[in-house]
Amino acid sequence: MLIAESISHTYPNGVEALREFSLCVTRGQFVAIVGPSGCGKSTLLRIIAGLIQPSAGEVWLDGEHITQPSSRIGMMFQDAALLPWRTVEQNIRLPLELGGRAARSVSSTMGHLPIPDLIHLVGLAGFEHAYPRELSGGMAQRVALARALITHPPVLLLDEPFGALDAMTRENLTASVEGILRETGTTAVMVTHSIAEAVFLADQVVVCSPRPGSVVGSVQVGLPRPRAWAMESWPEFGSLVGRVRELLAQPAPTTSRAELPTR
Repeated sequence: MLIAESISHTYPNGVEALREFSLCVTRGQFVAIVGPSGCGKSTLLRIIAGLIQPSAGEVWLDGEHITQPSSRIGMMFQDAALLPWRTVEQNIRLPLELGGRAARSVSSTMGHLPIPDLIHLVGLAGFEHAYPRELSGGMAQRVALARALITHPPVLLLDEPFGALDAMTRENLTASVEGILRETGTTAVMVTHSIAEAVFLADQVVVCSPRPGSVVGSVQVGLPRPRAWAMESWPEFGSLVGRVRELLAQPAPTTSRAELPTR
């Protein structure tokens, strides 16, 4: 469904962020990308989203060449970035207003949830008319998640969305996200520094080398769904975390492909 093919990117200041990074994501799959700080993970997401043009390589979504932002790809950042003068409901509605007819057409075709249902889905019923200043960090991120899902994008990109939250809020929100994406059937790609979080959420964990980022290897996660954090005590969970740590300790290979098929 989603292919990032031989992505390389060098910034104008000469910093090489990515080198020959290839990724294939099947429909409905959750892929987590882990790696050291500065290895180009966030750059990769922005390239997939069409926010940055790669120095080399291409991104394809269902056969469509992605070269600019699309309502078919939602994105959730570490900072919720809510507009303080808009309520929860108004912040969630924003992509429909900005996207105009195209966004509304896509969401209608995909059978998007009405905003009240979406608010209930992310656990914010009763806070429709609250302003960002009245929300906790976790609640603000739930608004950001609903806003990213309002056009019912086939693909959701998550860029360290839980990094600024306390441990308990982070666990509660990741469990909610796992359930929401499973219910909506959304394909997801997330970057995170937390190995346990990656294993908890993902079907596949892709390990990235230090900058310039390339694929060291990947780990398939066969844990059953729905998932709960009680699974963290399972031997299988610990084994998966250990395999990811082993890959993180390896040097970058000369090739860097994560199950890339022939298009």
